[in-house]
Amino acid sequence: MNLLDFNSRFPDEASCRAYLREKREQEGISCEKCGCTEYHWYAKQFQWECTQCKTRISLRAGTLMEKSHIPLRVWFIIIHLMTSTKKAFSALEMQRQIGLKYYEPVWYAMQKIRCQMGKRDNRYQLQGDIEIDDAFYEVVDLPEKDRLGNKKPKDEKLKPGRGSQRQMKVLVMVESKPNTLQKNPNKKNRIMGFAKMIVMDDLNSVGINYEVNKAINPTSLVISDGYKGYAGLNEVVSKHNAMVVPQTEAHKKLPWVHTVIANSKRLFLGVHHSIGKDYLQSYLNEFCYKLNRRKFTDDLFDRMIVAGVNDTWY
Repeated sequence: MNLLDFNSRFPDEASCRAYLREKREQEGISCEKCGCTEYHWYAKQFQWECTQCKTRISLRAGTLMEKSHIPLRVWFIIIHLMTSTKKAFSALEMQRQIGLKYYEPVWYAMQKIRCQMGKRDNRYQLQGDIEIDDAFYEVVDLPEKDRLGNKKPKDEKLKPGRGSQRQMKVLVMVESKPNTLQKNPNKKNRIMGFAKMIVMDDLNSVGINYEVNKAINPTSLVISDGYKGYAGLNEVVSKHNAMVVPQTEAHKKLPWVHTVIANSKRLFLGVHHSIGKDYLQSYLNEFCYKLNRRKFTDDLFDRMIVAGVNDTWY
């Protein structure tokens, strides 16, 4: 759906309300108090009423847009721009495109959508052959503020290099099956599937096994380098192939996981410039959500609305 199609489909707030109501009723509405699924629609109040206990359910209640004062059409524009573009939008650019006066509501809405994208991808497990590696992303650790809103000075001195407080550890997992038909030596000899990227507090074997157990089907084959944190992966997957990978051979032995890491870093640097320490996972969620749906032929806008209807962002 391009911008012209979007404008003709949702020309005003009423069309957005009608669409959201249709999607909610398709997915099913149940009363939070008694669980009844029968209701009456009150058009003037934009609410459903439970036929059993008479509890009212607002149009936005229990959705991604719950308790938001932003108009529905603005929400729809944000979702459309975030799902229809291959790359990404910064919150400042989104604010300019929409024309809202304040930056914070736009930033907050985009963070909600990114959280929902992560929740949607967490429903699925990776299968087959999986490349796995760790990466370090530079982030901004925002200073704390006192009760008057003044920034507190930091006592901790920043460390240089790999162990710096500005570097966040990320576990990257990518489906990658062999491509026996590839004869060109200059192209990758594996076919990429879906990907997951998870921010880690520590890249030890306990933490890695915990995340792999959630993200990867236990019948899968995991391919990694010789890092000691991967030593226990045989406990959670059927087979683990640990290789000694020289730095010059990394793009050949683990081609797709390194491509995903490199593309995400370039995207974050080019669009967002810097990312706060507490929000890196949200930006990774958006990157993986769109990467995993890069070959989908249907509209990602409708998929995101359905996801936002079924689950709240928190």
